[in-house]
Formats: sequence, structure tokens, C-alpha cells
Amino acid sequence: MRRILLLLAFLFLILLFYQKGISTVLPTFNATNEPTVISKGHYGQTLMLEVTFSHEGFETWLSNLQAPYPLLMVDSAWIERSPSMIEIIKEKRIPTALLGHYSTDYTNNQLLKDEIATYKKYFEKDPLWFMTRDYVFPKELQQLIFNHRINMLTPSVLWHAELALEEGMILSVPAHADSTIDFEQLTLFMQQHRITSIEENLFGYQIKTKRFPQ
Repeated sequence: MRRILLLLAFLFLILLFYQKGISTVLPTFNATNEPTVISKGHYGQTLMLEVTFSHEGFETWLSNLQAPYPLLMVDSAWIERSPSMIEIIKEKRIPTALLGHYSTDYTNNQLLKDEIATYKKYFEKDPLWFMTRDYVFPKELQQLIFNHRINMLTPSVLWHAELALEEGMILSVPAHADSTIDFEQLTLFMQQHRITSIEENLFGYQIKTKRFPQ
């Protein structure tokens, strides 16, 4: 009986250690084995929003948003000035990624490090995906981003209501100060078409996350 009790206690300790370890692992991965900019997938269509400005109605749209969600490419400056919307995003578990500056702004590693630090401060994890504002990735920048274990994205096309879709498309909607967005049309589009995550678009499977007890 003593041996059985000791064995059970040992197994219990292993289970606790394993569970704690799983709960602290960061969900990072490289989609490619070398620096590569991904602009199209294979399955369904992925919708991205490039968020640098909060248009009128955007917070309400976020609050009412239903899965399957678009990928929000969020700018670090917008993150810092939009705490209420960050809370909505986190509560609804809407997928996010990091939207950077123009490619010519990355003259050294510091800007990218600062952007990653801001993203991590608010989302408590490193970004898995990154996109420059001008969709340009010079070789040096590609290697810099790859060294941070972050994947690079560019859109296949900019979204508009009459767009003819193709399988694997990555569609982007700019949400900048000089952009115009019809949120009703965007919602209707999402309801009428198969919107997939970037992971499902590329690899054909869904990534599901599970919350572990504290």
C-alpha cells in the first residue's frame, strides 16, 4: 500500500509540473525554414485589417464581431492609445499580429525590438506575424524579423466589396486615418464567404488554444 501511495504521489507531482510547463509555453513557430514573405495560402480566404486608426464605429464593430474572426494587424502606437479596444480583442480572443512602419524606417534593430516589446506588454506574448506598412521586405529586414522567430505577411490583394475571390487569398483592409471603411459591407462579406485563419489557409488545419487552470 505504501508503494502505491508513493507512486500516486510521484505521478501527481509529475502531472502538476507538466501542466505548469504547458501553461507557460509561448505559442511561437516559424512557418518557413528560411526568411520568406507569405502572400497567399491554399484553403479559403484570410481577411486582415491593418489598424493604425480608430474609425467611427470601429469599437462597436469589434464588440459585435462574431467568429470566424479576421486577423487584426495592429500598429504599436495604436495599441498604446487604445486600451479599451485591446481589452475587447483579448476578451473575444480575436487573433492579432504586428503591423510595422514603412520598410525604410528599419535602419537598425531597435525599432523592431520596441514594436515587439509594446505588443508583448499588452498581449503578453510575442507576435507570430508581422507586416510592414508598405508591404516591402528588404533582405536585411527579412533576416532581422526571421531572427525574432516571427513570420512575414503581405496581402494577395486589397479587399473591396466586388472582389472576385480565389482559393488561398489573403485579403487586407487598410484602417488608416486616410482610409474609408464600410463596416456593414465588411460584415456582410464575412458572413457570405469562408473566412479562415492564416494557419488554416496555409496548412489546412485550425489552431485551437486551451486555457489551463492556474
